[in-house]
Amino acid sequence: MIDILMSTFNGERYLGEQVRSILGQTFSEFRLVVRDDGSSDHTLALIEEFCREDERVRLLGDGEGNLGLRRSFMRLLEASEGEYFMFADQDDVWLPEKIERSIEAIKKLESSSTKTEPLLVFSDLRVVNEQLETIDDSLWHYQRLRPEVSQDWKRLLAQNVVTGCTILANRAAARASLPFALPEMMHDHWVAVNAAKLGKIGYINEPTVLYRQHAANAEGSRDFGLKYAAGKSLGLGERTEFYKKAAVHFGEVTALGLLRLKAAENLKRLFG
Repeated sequence: MIDILMSTFNGERYLGEQVRSILGQTFSEFRLVVRDDGSSDHTLALIEEFCREDERVRLLGDGEGNLGLRRSFMRLLEASEGEYFMFADQDDVWLPEKIERSIEAIKKLESSSTKTEPLLVFSDLRVVNEQLETIDDSLWHYQRLRPEVSQDWKRLLAQNVVTGCTILANRAAARASLPFALPEMMHDHWVAVNAAKLGKIGYINEPTVLYRQHAANAEGSRDFGLKYAAGKSLGLGERTEFYKKAAVHFGEVTALGLLRLKAAENLKRLFG
């Protein structure tokens, strides 16, 4: 069984379209577990309506209120009991074979792995606007991301290339990611680095999600170029502090080493 974990917050505008895209998947053996993070619009009512319409949709009522995006997703992971888990954002649209393609990819990893090894697969995304019109057929192209970075956990720690809404991971990866010891990290980055360090990561060279860009994106996407890279570099001090904490937690690497890896990856993204 797969647990699809979705955290919602004031997402009524796009939520229905996203949930319907999940319920319409070619692979149907899943639970869609939703945790609302304190919405003030009609999001919760929509979720409850879907729960009544389809028994696969379940609402996690933990009574903890607003935790913020990262902790809300990790709270869902704590509650998950499925053999596999996926993360789902409230405003995207899943392509019909997303789960099926992800299962195929993780089964290939399993064929050369132990039953206790953390395994994770992810994919590319199609970048679209609010009306689902294509901006770029590939997020990896749009952001100049190199998915092969995921094969080295230190490089992945320095530069995340794993987008959470494309992840499928096994129970061992969930265990490896709990407790959530570095809340400064995005939840998908945290899970991916733990999986890469302790197990294996695979990736699918095609989009499985329509990655909707709009004004209220918690994490969006912009074309990667000199201006974008320069803007990112302005947060160097904050990144250094994060790298210090990450180096202490994960070991085998220093903050300076992570900064060098990040700089090298940005140069590759800019100049090839």
